[in-house]
Amino acid sequence: MTGPVHRYWTGLSPALRRYYRASMLPGVLFLALTFAHEGAARHPGLTPVARTAFALAPVLALAWLFVAYLRFLRECDELERRIELDALAWAAGITLHGVLACLFLLDARVLAWPAPRAMAVLGVLLLGSYAVIRSLLHRRYQ
Repeated sequence: MTGPVHRYWTGLSPALRRYYRASMLPGVLFLALTFAHEGAARHPGLTPVARTAFALAPVLALAWLFVAYLRFLRECDELERRIELDALAWAAGITLHGVLACLFLLDARVLAWPAPRAMAVLGVLLLGSYAVIRSLLHRRYQ
């Protein structure tokens, strides 16, 4: 078996392979709970307690995923840890600047976004900047 997926998988560090395996279940659970939340949010007959439970359930799955990530950081080598922490720092800084820009643009009434759209844009900015910076750092240190 010498396909691109196999070559990618065998080229990963053991810590990263363990992290990918450990993050499968919480990742799938997060997606399932997110879809369940979307369905529950449109169901008018649910009590506030049930709506709250459906709204916060994906957060618990994401916390489980975060614990797996922290274990990965503990197990990986120094270079891999540096790349990950640098990528997180850059992504946090970029997102913080995005938050400030959005706040000022919303306050100046240049943007008229509803809150869910603004949060979605900032979430995409955080994840996208992390992915781009991480790939650039991997190329830099190869």
